[in-house]
Amino acid sequence: MRVEELYEKWGSWSSAANELKMTVSGINYWRKRGYIPIKAQAHIELLTNGLFKASLEDAVPLTKKDAIKLDEGRK
Repeated sequence: MRVEELYEKWGSWSSAANELKMTVSGINYWRKRGYIPIKAQAHIELLTNGLFKASLEDAVPLTKKDAIKLDEGRK
């Protein structure tokens, strides 16, 4: 899952934080890093009864080389 998906679902970072029983600063930290750690994703998946799915692909920071490979694979 991507951080942006949380915003898309709840319409604001504060609503997302409230629903996930966490702070906005926690979500902002993920936004700054560019990904949600896999353990946090698994926790979110449980809290939302599977609405969001944990994904290893989205859980690790990408290098420029990795991003290019992913982009090429989507063509």
